[in-house]
Amino acid sequence: MMEVISDSEDGTTMEITATVTAIGPHAISQTDPLVILFGKDATPELADVSVIQQFDEPSQQKQLALHHGDHIFINDIKFRVSEVGSLTNANLQQIGHATLMFQPVPSEDRLGNAVYLVPTARPTFTIGTTIRYVMQD
Repeated sequence: MMEVISDSEDGTTMEITATVTAIGPHAISQTDPLVILFGKDATPELADVSVIQQFDEPSQQKQLALHHGDHIFINDIKFRVSEVGSLTNANLQQIGHATLMFQPVPSEDRLGNAVYLVPTARPTFTIGTTIRYVMQD
């Protein structure tokens, strides 16, 4: 579902929602501070190491464009986007793929498909988890 929400202080925001439909057996590491997201068309090899998300309104997926300062809510836990890799938005729009990084943005070797989030505590992902992408206009 995409909602356009008007907020007099911050301008207009757009919200796009996805739901976790599958979690690969090797998707969640107890030590790695990242979660790989893919859309429903991930290959079996990718699905093995990914959290599969399905957009509630697939036609709105093409409008997904994250920037510094936007927010991602995972099960209503608010994360602020601190950095977006150069390939991230195109991959999210086309195949629902991004790597959520729950760590500070490194000064070098930033992942091209990463979304660095604050706070850095990784949330729990389960089938049915809601992911809301909230973008400022």
